[in-house]
Amino acid sequence: MTDAETRYELAKDLADRVREQWDAEGCPLTTEGGATGRATVPHPLVKMLSEALSLADRLERALKRAHRGPAPSAVVAEDVGRSPAAKLRAVR
Repeated sequence: MTDAETRYELAKDLADRVREQWDAEGCPLTTEGGATGRATVPHPLVKMLSEALSLADRLERALKRAHRGPAPSAVVAEDVGRSPAAKLRAVR
């Protein structure tokens, strides 16, 4: 497993653990907080979950970009010979 794959797995695990905690607390969207402690503010777990999911998504996209292109087995080996296109002659 590469470092990038490890980071993605850790981010995905973090998002899963935050979601489990959020579910265990009844999926709260807001709580009381702010400077006075009485204002309605977004629940901290909502922000943590959003950030963790965003990170996991960004790392997943980066992994997919890193794996673009043909698999090494799809590349023609040198022992295959000349391409049929190499035998074609230009028409004058």
